[in-house]
Amino acid sequence: MKKYLIALSLVGLVTTSCYEKLNITPPNAITNEQVMELLKNGNDETVTTIMGAMADGLNAEFKHTGSLNGWSNEYYTYAQALDVNRSFAGNDMVLSAQSPTGDDLAMYNFTSLRTSDNVTNEPFWIRGYDLVQAANKVFNLLTDELVETNGNVKLKDYQGRAYLTRAYGYLFLMENYGTDELGVPIYTRYTLAQEIQARASSAATFDSIILWTKKAISLFEAAGIGYSQNVNGDLNLGVANYVLARAALWKQDWATAITACDKLIANYSLMNENQYVARNEPGESGEKYVYYAENRGFTNLKANPECIMGWDDANKGRESANYWLNFMANGKQARIDNRLYEKIADQDYRKANFQKAAFGKFIAPSTNGFATDGSEYDIGSYINLKFAANVGIGGKIGNTTVSQPGIIDYSLFRVSEAYLMKAEAQAQSGQGDPKATLNILISARTNGALDCDSYPSMSGMSALDMVKLQTRIEMWGEHSLEFYNNRRWKVNVDRSGSTVHHTAGQIPYAQLVLQIPQQEINTNNLIVQNP
Repeated sequence: MKKYLIALSLVGLVTTSCYEKLNITPPNAITNEQVMELLKNGNDETVTTIMGAMADGLNAEFKHTGSLNGWSNEYYTYAQALDVNRSFAGNDMVLSAQSPTGDDLAMYNFTSLRTSDNVTNEPFWIRGYDLVQAANKVFNLLTDELVETNGNVKLKDYQGRAYLTRAYGYLFLMENYGTDELGVPIYTRYTLAQEIQARASSAATFDSIILWTKKAISLFEAAGIGYSQNVNGDLNLGVANYVLARAALWKQDWATAITACDKLIANYSLMNENQYVARNEPGESGEKYVYYAENRGFTNLKANPECIMGWDDANKGRESANYWLNFMANGKQARIDNRLYEKIADQDYRKANFQKAAFGKFIAPSTNGFATDGSEYDIGSYINLKFAANVGIGGKIGNTTVSQPGIIDYSLFRVSEAYLMKAEAQAQSGQGDPKATLNILISARTNGALDCDSYPSMSGMSALDMVKLQTRIEMWGEHSLEFYNNRRWKVNVDRSGSTVHHTAGQIPYAQLVLQIPQQEINTNNLIVQNP
């Protein structure tokens, strides 16, 4: 008789009353088979008691990653940090107004992150397989046969979450470690003594991701799980269709991408100018720079109708977004490259989310409020205001308990990207009119002033190149998208000609793939290393 592999506390069987509800003998002798037998005929209460804690915790895996000893949360513990770290290894985001040094410089030049024996590589691998492992623990109990036998909608919901979480875990791994030929080892069950697997092919890995995501969609639909403006990281049809669309682009399954994007576009709205653009508000006591987090959607999800998945401050949405993107929180600076800035039309309000002229001296607030900690920073040109907030949600100047800039939300996926993904799939496949799709987004961002044919920097471009440029503008600084797209579009990093970048180096797109961590190589002799 095999012991139940997952601690009962993780499954929700944590009190005597729970055991009494289930009419089982606690706790040491319970087996997987006993639990599954209860689930086969269980009602909502039984299903929730057994599976609720485990399944409800899957959404948190989307924002967490593996801890890295010796490094702070701001660098590597939260997924937001992993996203920003890779964005600095690109053309469009510049780290700091001053020349970066040490670990920051290595990250900026992508000289350490990708190598197998560097400790900063491991969290990317760990994060992907943490997602996979969390999902597979659910599948130890929720087999397809069991879910079909019972038919309880909660079981369908929980299994849908597991399929989606596993799919996203493998998508994350592929975007970082996959090559044109090779994927990653595929595991569909969790055991303490996991039998090692060789890397699957790239095609097989993406086929699995798409299959699992489609299963999640079917299960969510059967369970009555729909779409929502998502401020607590809920797993629903919005997140599932987003993952499906993104995986389909990698697979070059254009029809699937278009269909998934259409569903997202039908269920979410675009932000208007007031929700999108950072606004400088006068201070109550003569402060020079006052940016209220609650004024716009990038720091306050209640003002963001686009949010497919995100987290509010109460759910730890803020940690790394502040550290790397909100210079008003601690002086770290993320700037836009001048070459991209100049391609944003003057009639495009997205340009107002960046300040071309040097920002000047700024004294960062302490973590306890707007009172300064004495650290003065010289904020240079082309600073981003997209994520700027020195007054948190619900705060005001002079109130040291609630004005701290840490009180902000974080949006991970939003519907703007669905327009861009759809337009790309149309341009790549010849299915539909990519410019018509792109015009909806451009019109929204210029208040009807421009379209594809009148946008100055897009004159003479192909439809696909238009999509690429608008993606870089719209999604600047968001979830490593430039990094992934440079890999997917086979675009080299080339900082030549930039007046903002600190180095003029080049990174060929083939070198943007991360090497498999050495620890994995040491424990899995079937692994083939990336070049």
